[in-house]
Amino acid sequence: MHFFINGVYWDAKFPRIISINELRDGVIAGTSKLLGVCDISADYMGSVEFTTKFTSIEHPFLLYDPITEEFAEKMDEMKENSVLFHSVDHLPAEMPKEASNHFGE
Repeated sequence: MHFFINGVYWDAKFPRIISINELRDGVIAGTSKLLGVCDISADYMGSVEFTTKFTSIEHPFLLYDPITEEFAEKMDEMKENSVLFHSVDHLPAEMPKEASNHFGE
């Protein structure tokens, strides 16, 4: 089983790391072992093409269904092929705040 963390800058002149079609085809063929994706770069339809929704600090995870290309917000909606998805588009701004609070205490 695999978990992928993406934090690289992406531009349209570069190939995607994970495309919607590649992931769907892998799930249908039974070759995908992907359990989760953390897209720190949070580029809309970028290097992780299915990054079309963003999570929040309060609700950091969604479930992505590669077959239907839909997101679910509740963990009880998990399907056999669901991929745990995390992509907080303002996460880099949150980290210094947490570090500052920690060291300030």
